[in-house]
Amino acid sequence: MSEAAIPIRRVVLFKHGVGHFERECTVTGASTISLTFKQSEVSDVLKSLTVLDEGGGHVSSVSYDSTKPLAQLLAEVAIDIPDSGSLVSLLPQIKGARIRLHTGVSEPVEGNILGIDSSERSIGDGVVQVTLISVLTEIGEVRSFDLHQLAGLQILDVPLRRDLDFYLKTQLSSKKKDAKTFTFFAQGDGERTVRISYTLEAPVWKATYRILLGEAGQEPLIQGWAVVDNMQDEDWENVSLSLVSGLPVSFRHDLYTPRYIRRPEVAVQETTGVLPPEMEYGMAFDKMSDAQVPFAMAAAPASATGGSMAKRAQAMEKGDRKSVASSMPAQVRERKIGDLFEYEIEHPVTIRRNQSALVPIVLRSFEGKLVLLYNSANRQNNPLRCVDFKNTTGLTLEGGPLTVTEAGSYVGEAMLDTLKPDEKRLVPYAVELSVHVLDNVKSSTQGVHKIVIRKGTLVASSHLVEKRTYHFDNASSEAYELVLEHPRTDGWTLDETPEPEEITESFWRFRVQLKPKTVTDFAVTKKFAQQNSVGLADLRDELLRFWIDQRYFDKTIEKSLRDLIAIQNEASALQAAIVQLEKERVGIHQEQARIRENLQALGDRPSEKDLRERFVRTLNTQEDRLEQIGSESEARTRERDECRGRLDRALAGMEFERTI
Repeated sequence: MSEAAIPIRRVVLFKHGVGHFERECTVTGASTISLTFKQSEVSDVLKSLTVLDEGGGHVSSVSYDSTKPLAQLLAEVAIDIPDSGSLVSLLPQIKGARIRLHTGVSEPVEGNILGIDSSERSIGDGVVQVTLISVLTEIGEVRSFDLHQLAGLQILDVPLRRDLDFYLKTQLSSKKKDAKTFTFFAQGDGERTVRISYTLEAPVWKATYRILLGEAGQEPLIQGWAVVDNMQDEDWENVSLSLVSGLPVSFRHDLYTPRYIRRPEVAVQETTGVLPPEMEYGMAFDKMSDAQVPFAMAAAPASATGGSMAKRAQAMEKGDRKSVASSMPAQVRERKIGDLFEYEIEHPVTIRRNQSALVPIVLRSFEGKLVLLYNSANRQNNPLRCVDFKNTTGLTLEGGPLTVTEAGSYVGEAMLDTLKPDEKRLVPYAVELSVHVLDNVKSSTQGVHKIVIRKGTLVASSHLVEKRTYHFDNASSEAYELVLEHPRTDGWTLDETPEPEEITESFWRFRVQLKPKTVTDFAVTKKFAQQNSVGLADLRDELLRFWIDQRYFDKTIEKSLRDLIAIQNEASALQAAIVQLEKERVGIHQEQARIRENLQALGDRPSEKDLRERFVRTLNTQEDRLEQIGSESEARTRERDECRGRLDRALAGMEFERTI
């Protein structure tokens, strides 16, 4: 089985912080492919990994490093090899293993390891320490060899070789901190292409622009660059680079860490001696059995899934992508993907590991001109120089910082919002100090312009008016076109003001021509409709006289309102009489209570007898008055209710509308 390297061929970077990476290599027969990722990247790889083995092959499995610590991984292998004296330390641990020794002077010797011995050997005038390996051959002969004189030592025990291979690879991967290796096992015949793709967290690519304003009559140019960062531990060598803007859904999900479900524990039943049972009282009941629902999970054939993905990959390889035509040589091709858009860089890009690069994405002319923009909230005394920008490049321009040069000189900077093709935007980049602005505001309330009487209510409509006059003092010898942004508030409408060129959420935009060495005035008048309501059931003479003085009504409605006031006055007089009668009734009752208390205190003496008769006469007179009060109160109440009925009918039948 051969092992293949698989370089990066395509990189797609997104504005929401992820990158899509595609790798491609050629394999022959059964092959393995290894890729290394940081531990923090493994979950993203497991969530997005796609593998295609084209040409009839298939990937049988993908293995990757466990989350266990190094000590726990090596504990599963009964071998420990120190950094120094590794061979001498290893051999005693594999005592009994079958090996083949190559002496270099005779045929290889096969046998099982007995152990390692040390001895001294005289050489000339000195003594050296010699390490001997002892083996038991197939014929039962024990032979010893100088370990350091051997030409080679081959381990014939296959499981032991696998353990050693695992031990050494695990040790090697531990030297690379935070590195996890994925191994892909590709099975098939002949030469084939293997494609691997996945999504990882990646730095956001940034757009930056330059607007080049030339002399009069020359078309302005926009030059755009993408700032791309390669923060990986691998070079991007001649990769196909695409830059995607938009906001697709993306999230983290930990697929790497093993998870265990807590299972219920069933205690082991223990049988002891049998006691006489004690029977409990029982009641009959129906026991409902749980329905068992069979569950089956069908796996789609891998060949079907792989086939559809392979067709998509082949279509991508053939370059089946729509391009945007341009009158100038294009640096990118734009492709719309749903609500996203993609800049596909035409030429391969190379970015070294942990380095960044500026990649050109646009260099085209556009429709635009120099204008001034005044908004008192941004700068009160001066307007701003702006590029009146229309995106005629044919590309969607991602938002980013922008530098403006005019006739080859730097003149300012701005921020460009994302622009779709044919969208327009004002791009301010500097303050125009040669134009000074003064403004004054006058507020007033216009008189009532409309009267409506309906359902017993009078509604008077009037306008709150605000007039703001702008004075633009152009001290320059050049004429300018100025865009005025005037605050726009809900409920307010323009009045006696030229129609605005544009309306935004917060402003009316007017175009004003400024002549050189001239003060230009521009007035914006707006009005706000307001209404005052008065219930006619409470109408008084003073208010009616005011309305008549303001000429709100004609003679007919004026007479109706006077009749209405007369009915109201009559109803008010009757109500006052009723109140007065009730007040008198309460006074009499209070007086009677006092007299009755005095009567109870009197005795049978002659003088007290006269006083008693006097109190009784007073009580009789008061009772007569109470009867009169009751009758009068009932009469006044009937008259008042009848009067109120006439008032309600008069109000219901009164309708009037007049524009003054």
